Amino acid sequence: MQVGVEASSESGRGSLADALLVGAYDIHRHGYPEMSLDCRTRYSDVDNLISSRDAGFKAVVLKSHFWPTVGRAYHLRNLVPGIDIIPSITLNRVVGGFDPIAVESAALQGARVMWFPTWSAANDIERGGISRQIMPAYLKRTKDLPSDYGLRVTDAGGKVGSDVRECLAVAAEHDMLVCTGHISAQESIALAGAIKDAGIERFVFTHPDSGTVGATLEQIDEMVSLGAVCEVCAIGFMPLYMRMRIAEFVALIERLGSAKIVLTSDYFFDWFPPASEAVRLVVGTLLQCNVSIDAIKDMICRNPARLIGATGS
Repeated sequence: MQVGVEASSESGRGSLADALLVGAYDIHRHGYPEMSLDCRTRYSDVDNLISSRDAGFKAVVLKSHFWPTVGRAYHLRNLVPGIDIIPSITLNRVVGGFDPIAVESAALQGARVMWFPTWSAANDIERGGISRQIMPAYLKRTKDLPSDYGLRVTDAGGKVGSDVRECLAVAAEHDMLVCTGHISAQESIALAGAIKDAGIERFVFTHPDSGTVGATLEQIDEMVSLGAVCEVCAIGFMPLYMRMRIAEFVALIERLGSAKIVLTSDYFFDWFPPASEAVRLVVGTLLQCNVSIDAIKDMICRNPARLIGATGS
């Protein structure tokens, strides 16, 4: 079918891109506060969730670089009914790093997603990720973090640590989705083996196209061959980042297959549009590039639903 021209009303609503958001999941979204009260977002969590619910989203996963989002999600569910709000934990140093007790407690409070370290990852520090680019503006004690502050999932010989495996065992026990965070591509490949050893079948290679992770196409191929789903974030198409052009995303879909990709917002910053709108912009652009409706539904509905253990759309 020709999708270069979308059916729409005069107001611009009712487009095919809008329709495709019905039944969507956003499994990577930040909220406010994050890092500091000065690190603002354009929309409150409540307004952002209402916007997503009204756009037809079924669920979102709330992520924080600092604290488990279990308390936030618990209260937001009462404020914004009609959309599933899923909490998570990120294994940065503030929660003890690779601490299985922290993972267990988060899981028993409803966390269904476990991210490996982001700003606390040695790779993030070494590659000048958010630990260098963003955090020092809000947290003065993060300026010039030494590389040995960073966490690695593997030792010098490339072996996955026992503490990492303990965290994976807890994640497996509680049927949590595992995401690789900001660790290196090579660490992620090693971690994928440990994930499989733990009996976990659902895991995500976190935005491998980002400058922080910096994975090659061959490394993405390898991760997918090991069972990972490749994440692509709407924020990566924003002018500040431009991690890839839409044509490159289309090529990635053709390379991996839509069943191996999940599209998320990675909502952050005070200049970012509502998370649902960011996803809609990417969806609409993919339609203009003649990506099939079925492929788009894979990436925003079926795949994320499967990843979080929900009923697919």
